[in-house]
Amino acid sequence: MGRDLRIVLKGRGGAMRLESGEVRVVRGRVTWRIPLRAIGVVESDGRTSVRLRISGDTTGDGFYVTSGNSNAVGAFTEGLRRAMEGVTPVADRAALVDTGATPRAPLALNTRAVRVSVGVCGYLLVLFLLSAVVEDPEQGSWLGATVFLLPFGTGLLWLAWRFFLRDPWILRRRGVTVPGEIVDYRTSAKQQAMNPVLRFTTADGATVTQVSSVTVLMRSRNRAVDVTYDPHHPDRARGGRAFAHMTMGFVLALFGAGLGLVPFIGFLAAVLGIR
Repeated sequence: MGRDLRIVLKGRGGAMRLESGEVRVVRGRVTWRIPLRAIGVVESDGRTSVRLRISGDTTGDGFYVTSGNSNAVGAFTEGLRRAMEGVTPVADRAALVDTGATPRAPLALNTRAVRVSVGVCGYLLVLFLLSAVVEDPEQGSWLGATVFLLPFGTGLLWLAWRFFLRDPWILRRRGVTVPGEIVDYRTSAKQQAMNPVLRFTTADGATVTQVSSVTVLMRSRNRAVDVTYDPHHPDRARGGRAFAHMTMGFVLALFGAGLGLVPFIGFLAAVLGIR
């Protein structure tokens, strides 16, 4: 039973991975696969380091990993010793150790980072093109205000969509409404907003208890509510009206739009000579 344990210890000297009845020691681009029956001695002070010695190998110091995390060291040592209980060693243990290259993980393309980079580069390119048409100080002032305020306005628009407007809009388009109840409330750290905890049965017959993705400002006396949930993502749900939530989203969106668009419109008016 102990040989089914899986635990990893990382630190100076590489990493030790206990799984599938063996210990894999990874150091840079080299990996040693050590079956449990090839381990001669496990040395550890239970606080800072673990050292494995292979029986029959008298030429080296074995494999070791040191860490400042005493909990990780103790857990790995105890887990390894439990895994080795009842393991029958073999005479030539060194021959069982397999050495190979550490497989490299494929590079994952961070699409969000790519989109952000493309957006920033596009924004800088537009600003460069706009600066080419600046002819007087008034136009320069409006352009400077645009450069400074447009990113803040765009950020506020994103916050309004992400935290206030997206879920109600999605639920209105594809949400399914069923009877439910409010069983509790989750409050923010500063007690400024609350999210009802909803319990409802989906159209498929599954009972779900889910924190509403829509905030409220006041507790409802009536615990029975109609719950609208997204069949594709049941964690997206709301109970009752979302007037305060939507109002906050629209106010934030209008403020962000004004913050970004007013200086830009002023810049265009200055360039076109509109007074």
